[in-house]
Amino acid sequence: MERYVLNTERETMEEVFGVNSTSTSILEPTFNAAPGHSLPIIYLNQGMPVLKSAIWGLEEGKMNIYSLDIDDVLGNNKYRPLLKKNACIIPITGFYKWKKSVDDPLPFLIRIHTQELQAIAGFYIENDDSRNSFCVITKDANVLIKPLDNTMPCILDPKKNKGWLNGSAEQILRAGFNDISLLPEMTAIRVPSLVNDLSKNSPDLIQPIPKLREED
Repeated sequence: MERYVLNTERETMEEVFGVNSTSTSILEPTFNAAPGHSLPIIYLNQGMPVLKSAIWGLEEGKMNIYSLDIDDVLGNNKYRPLLKKNACIIPITGFYKWKKSVDDPLPFLIRIHTQELQAIAGFYIENDDSRNSFCVITKDANVLIKPLDNTMPCILDPKKNKGWLNGSAEQILRAGFNDISLLPEMTAIRVPSLVNDLSKNSPDLIQPIPKLREED
């Protein structure tokens, strides 16, 4: 997942994830969330789910890691233990993918039209400067997304949100994700190339546009 959208009301966030937030700015709409941005995540604090801002990306020496495949997380002795105590949910309303098989990559917005909010599986770390940072967990793309990219974020079944935060994240990853049940509810919408410009952040980025050429 390279970019995503989060555009929802506080009441919806509270209803879907059972969180409370006193911040008036944490849920300001973002239509072009990108690595390095400060974005809301959900994790447990003293047994209760909380909504807090964190930086998207882990600093590893001179590298920044924004996403990791399931196998890379499960096979790493540094990251796997974090699933037990530092699992988090990244709330989104859709994510972008680019069709890179053409000279001018085409952006698409992927969303689940039956869910206003989706829960993306991730984990976070606590930095020395007291600012948390987080990483998205990815998997092989399903048949809808495969023509655009080989990977996609791990989208949690709403019934597993609590388990993900309550210590069952590793078991959920090992059990895999049943994308077949999601496919009828997922859509890929061609959107304007405005999303390519990180300085742009408005509803214009997610407006569907008509087919412009045969390879769209």
